[in-house]
This record gives sequence, C-alpha cells and structure tokens, in this order.
Amino acid sequence: MVLDFHNTLYYYSWANFQIPENTVMKIPCAGRLAFVVCGLSFLKPALTCIQFQNLTLIATALVLGSSFNLTEISRMWLAEKCVSTLSYFLSDAKFCTWEMQQLYALRVLSLYRIRGGYFIIDDTLSHHTNFCRWIHGVCVLFDHTAKTNLKAVCLVVLYYSDGAFIKFPICFRIYYRDDTKKGSIMPWRRRKEFLYKTKYELAVEMLEWAIGAGFPKCTVLADSWFGIGPFVKELRRLELSYVLEIKNSYNIKTPCGSPRYTRTGRLSKKQYDLTNIAEFFRRILPVVRCGFAPDRDAGKDEKTLYQVKIITARLNSVSGKHRIIESTDPVRHTVKYIITNELTWEATRILSVYNCRWVIEEFFRNAKQLSDMEGATVRSEQGVTTALCLVFWLDFLLHYENCMQGTAGELPKESLTIPSIVRREQ
Repeated sequence: MVLDFHNTLYYYSWANFQIPENTVMKIPCAGRLAFVVCGLSFLKPALTCIQFQNLTLIATALVLGSSFNLTEISRMWLAEKCVSTLSYFLSDAKFCTWEMQQLYALRVLSLYRIRGGYFIIDDTLSHHTNFCRWIHGVCVLFDHTAKTNLKAVCLVVLYYSDGAFIKFPICFRIYYRDDTKKGSIMPWRRRKEFLYKTKYELAVEMLEWAIGAGFPKCTVLADSWFGIGPFVKELRRLELSYVLEIKNSYNIKTPCGSPRYTRTGRLSKKQYDLTNIAEFFRRILPVVRCGFAPDRDAGKDEKTLYQVKIITARLNSVSGKHRIIESTDPVRHTVKYIITNELTWEATRILSVYNCRWVIEEFFRNAKQLSDMEGATVRSEQGVTTALCLVFWLDFLLHYENCMQGTAGELPKESLTIPSIVRREQ
C-alpha cells in the first residue's frame, strides 16, 4: 500500500493481503469529490488553502459513508497521528463561521432566482450518548417521540422550498436551555454568558437574517409548536404570510347573545363568548372532500384523503382574523387545525401549501442518516457550529445536483432522490 499525503490518494496491491471471511473492509476513496470541491468554492474567501482542503476532505468522507467521527475519518483518509489535525481544524482554527454562512447565502441567491416560495421552520433533536455533558449545546430535554427526558442538542432550522425542485437549508440556531433558574451552568459553556431565547424567538431571528441577506418574503410554514400568539405577532410585524398548525386547545371568539355590562353599568369591551375550536367545528355541517376524482378509464374509484371544514374567525390567544380549517383523516381518524392570514384562500390551497412543510422532515432524515449529523464528536462551540454548517451545505449541494439533473432546459425529467445521488458518488 502506498499513501500520498499531498493528494490524499490510496493505492492498494490486492495481491499482498487476503480478505478473511465475514469481514467488511472499508476502502478509502480515491480523492475529493469534484462536485464537493466546486460546490464549496464559495468558502475560499473565508478560509486558507489548507483549511479549504481539510473542509472538502471531511465533506467527501461524509458523502462516501464515513461517520462524523474524527478518528474514523482520519483512519480512512490520513493516519491516526492526524486526528489532532482535524480536531484543531474544527475547534480552534482561525475562521469565522458567521462569515461562512453569509457567503453561503450569497451563493444560494446567485444560483437560484428566488421570487417566492416557502420558509419552513421546525426543530429537531441531535441525540448524544457518550460524554454528552461536555459537548457544546447539550442539555436535558423532553423528547415527545420517545416520551422521556434525554441529553441532546436542540436545533431550530429555517428551510426553503419552492414547492418543486428547489429546496435547501438556509440557517440554524442552537437552542440553549435556561439554566439560570436552577443555578447551574453546563461545563461546555466555559464560563461564557448566553442570552436565553425561546424557540420562536430564534425562528424570528433567522427570518430577519434571511430577509436581510436578500431572500424575498415567503410564506412561513410551521407545526403546532410555533402556532402561538407571540410568533404570529412577530410574523405580522415582518409582513409575512403564514400557514401554521395550532393545537386543539385553542378557543374561538363567538358573539354573545345579549349585550354585557360592567358593574358600573357601562357596556363591556368583551362582547363575545369563548368556544373550544373542536366544539365549534362540530356545529359546522358543510364538509369539503379533498382527494382524487374517479378515473373510469383506469378503473379507479373516488378516494378521499381529507375531510375539511373551513371558517373565518378570531382566536382568543392569537391576534387578528384568520382562515381556520379542520382537516380530518378518515382512515387514521386524526384531526389537525390549520390557520392562515390569507383570508381569500380556499381549503384545498391551504392544505396543499401546508403539505410543503414535509420537505424539512426529509432534510432531517437525510442529515441524520446520510450525513451523520448526530455522530459529530467535536465539543467546542466552533466545532459543533462548523459540523452543522457542513451538514447543511452538503444537503444544499446534493439538492442542487438533483435540480440540475432533474431539469434539462425547459423539459422536465424524472427527479432523482438524494440517497441515489450519494450511492452514485460512492
């Protein structure tokens, strides 16, 4: 075996060693991937030549199947003595991650002509098991999927989609738990003071950053964790349209039957009653069925996906007038309540727009399964931020590759999947 450290090339003489039975061999790749080197070239103004080579080296290792573990990447690519080199690059190298994110935004806007679309907001947990109390950003959170408390990094992510081919992550923020109430400071903070912000405040901060970077004002999509009054108030301040899911515990304002007076005999300001949103929709009879019409040529019957009721009303805990729909899945017997400030939209359009939110769930799956977002073993603030940025940039490059292959001129072709592009590169 001959190893060239300058070009990071590996050559094997297969006649010199035998492969035992039931052994899986990890064969390093032949060099940095061309689409990674070209795709991340926008970072060159913020990095030195050596830093850019290390960054593209790690990115290529992630695409080709190596987990986000410095020791494993070093064994496959360099040598065990170079573990400290990669660790130093991620944690202590002199570069600005904020500047790199600004360059990323400029690159995205130069490649795509974005005139509209959707801002998708959601949060995810990056779980850790070993030494998690020393990794930057880790705190004890309650996972509603696992129904238990766990130690993880909580990320609030801003994603973009045009509803078709163009999709990419814009930015992220690490959510820090408010430890001041318990009087404890996590060891990874290194005696630094952090300003506690709620998740919706982080989401508003990212929206302001994206608009300031040059992104147009798009429709905001989010689940029920962001369908709250303070977040809606901030969206109205930013003059953004939105389609948000809300919880079924909200109340609707309905006019009271008779005038109400105060104790002094004056007319009361609250001339309305509060009715639970689920109880209110039970009184509404018109139902819109959304699904597929019957196809007699193909022999397919009508298929109903959702049964929808729609009203225009005011909520007690959310300011302003909204278009509110109740969407019922007749198969799973689940009910969702969705609001929007677009008072002229019909029920089918509101549902189709809200369904575009699913692409961020696909991003979380790809980031954890393909880019090993949860496997990062760096423990400094800069290291964790750089690792997360790298995962985001790889998703952008893969989707851009998919967009370029999925369209040829003005003729649409069949869209590829992100895992298929990764397998092709492997």
